[in-house]
Amino acid sequence: MKKNQNYQLIEGPLKVLDLKVMHGANYFSAGKVIVIKLDLGEYDEVFSNEIPGFYEKLKKHIPSLIEHHCSIGEKGGFFKRVKEGTLLGHITEHAAIELQTLAGMDVAYGKTRMTRKQGIYNVVFRFLDEVAGVYAAKVAVNLINSILLDLPFDVEQAVSNLIDIREKRLLGPSTQAIVEEAKKRNIPYLRLDDYNLVQLGTGKYHKRIRATITSDTNFIAVETVDNIVLTSLMLKNAGIPVPEVVRTKSLKDILTFQQNLQKPIVIKPVKSNTPKTICINLANADEITNAYNWAKQYNEDFICQQNIEGDIYRLLIIDDKFVATSKLIPPEIIGDGKLTIKQLIENLNLKRGVGDKADLTKVEIDEITNKILFDKKYSLKTILPKDEILTLKISGNMKFGGLSEDVTDSVHPMNIFLAERAAKVIGLNVAGIDIIAPNLKESILKNNGFVIGVNAAPDFRMHLKPTIGEPRNVAENLVNMLFPEKKKTRIPIFSITGTKGKTLAVDLISNILQNSGYTVGIISSDGLFIGDNCLMKGDMTHPKSVSLVLKDPTIDAAVLETSRKGILNYGLGYEFADFGIVLNLEEEKVEDDLLYLEDVAYAKSVVAEQVYDDGFTILNADYEMIEEMRKRLYSNLILISKSYQNESARIHSENGGISVVLDEKKIVILNGSDRIELLHLNDLADDLKMKLEKNFEILLGVVAALFAFGIDVKNIREGIEIF
Repeated sequence: MKKNQNYQLIEGPLKVLDLKVMHGANYFSAGKVIVIKLDLGEYDEVFSNEIPGFYEKLKKHIPSLIEHHCSIGEKGGFFKRVKEGTLLGHITEHAAIELQTLAGMDVAYGKTRMTRKQGIYNVVFRFLDEVAGVYAAKVAVNLINSILLDLPFDVEQAVSNLIDIREKRLLGPSTQAIVEEAKKRNIPYLRLDDYNLVQLGTGKYHKRIRATITSDTNFIAVETVDNIVLTSLMLKNAGIPVPEVVRTKSLKDILTFQQNLQKPIVIKPVKSNTPKTICINLANADEITNAYNWAKQYNEDFICQQNIEGDIYRLLIIDDKFVATSKLIPPEIIGDGKLTIKQLIENLNLKRGVGDKADLTKVEIDEITNKILFDKKYSLKTILPKDEILTLKISGNMKFGGLSEDVTDSVHPMNIFLAERAAKVIGLNVAGIDIIAPNLKESILKNNGFVIGVNAAPDFRMHLKPTIGEPRNVAENLVNMLFPEKKKTRIPIFSITGTKGKTLAVDLISNILQNSGYTVGIISSDGLFIGDNCLMKGDMTHPKSVSLVLKDPTIDAAVLETSRKGILNYGLGYEFADFGIVLNLEEEKVEDDLLYLEDVAYAKSVVAEQVYDDGFTILNADYEMIEEMRKRLYSNLILISKSYQNESARIHSENGGISVVLDEKKIVILNGSDRIELLHLNDLADDLKMKLEKNFEILLGVVAALFAFGIDVKNIREGIEIF
């Protein structure tokens, strides 16, 4: 992993001048993107068809680029563009996208744009993981330079490295499914570490998950299921059928247990059900002794229980209710009398992927498999007899290559009752109840089935993407448990941008909200505040600061100063706001990344666009450039103007919208046919007048946002007058 993060660019004609990671909506895209500022150098305005052998070499290195339609809109379209002639920045973009796709990270978005400097382009493409995106960017540039310099390049190794990054850094399938379900309900999420710890919702309304364990999950219950003996005892006392269990370190105790039972037994470690150290179906002293000596390499403390014949089933319980069942099937191969066991496993793996991010996981030849072969007196070189079925694992766990079959609709009501009861007895709000039985169509009380385990963090993958049967969207059940219908999930976000007056607007809005009873998280160029408490001084308008506020468990509103610099260099620090306020659009220095002054306005329009559909965007109608912004809005619009005569504001309110204007030094709210005279500018405190410097649009934007939020007009007036 570390070597991938330290991957270096090679010397070549194409130079990377800058590489930015945009985590939020930005000038280039509404989603997260990598931006490479690429200097084409001597290859500026040199098209690919003018470079001898370039098309053929690119096609040889990444033949799968044939799937890219590009602007032609058909398979092979991109290669057609390369053959006919396109610039190298465009080709770098497609290479970076395809490298990630080959590694199982499907990212289809990209574009390449000129900057104000000749020969320098912004190459933009989507990413799923930051480390993978940066690595793909560097590999893509190195690949193109290698082709230009006629150097060898190992694309296969690069893709393998990207798969390694994917497995280590992307959310697991259960966590990702929960996040996707939350997004459907407009519940924002924040990753809290590099693994599976995720916050759903914001401020005082947030919940946390780590895979399928939630912040509401009972800690004592999680500890309990880690103790197999205690779990078994609690279930037995609740009338739930469980196999006989004994805990010991002694071989003598194990032998005595089996002799008394007069049935085959299972030996497994006390602290875990890790398949590597589980030995099953031990029927005599020799088998028990051999298994004990082997297992003792890994553990010293064992659980022994009766070996139960039958199939393994996982019943998923969420919020005390049964939601799904999967039959877990260990991976197996069938002999043809020709191929060796190793060859059969290789064939089995052809349509499988590495790790748990794939639909089916490759079967690794590990200690479990080798022990199974050893017990059968086989080796990997053994030619498996025709039609013989060889089971490769003792578990149907999908992480080890197992298969799953959905059988949710054929579970006997008594088995549902027992599974729900098991979860309640242990105290888990999310539980996987493992049962071994001939089937689940009849009660396990009648067919000698047993509950053999309770899992506190059950894998959702087997239910979301069963190998056989109907997928079950169990993530929806978990999200609904955490956030029942009509329960608040996020705090309101006020995002303010503009050329001047942002900090003052933030102060005004946050003060009036606090006077109205809200605990406010504040980000501004003055610092980071929770209420009146300054936690960090200085300019905190960097998007990374935003997450610090949104994670705070005490606040019920956030007011954010959003700078142009932050938008251009990092993207927004949030996904959507409830109120996006663009105060003004004065002339500013145009960045090298941008071509025109209008592009600066376009950058600021990101704040206007990234507003929830039921939220409000507030634009200054005194600037003609807002007309372009209006075309890209999905939220409710409020217009502000320092002139009562402003035609756009007047027409907007006449059509039933809200406008806030100045009319003979009075701040007036026009809400459809209603006219609300809020206050006279003469009533402002001298200190506020001095801060405004006649930029009264700041006040208009503040009034518009608070009025739309539902703050009483009297409170708005008083808050401004005493500021």
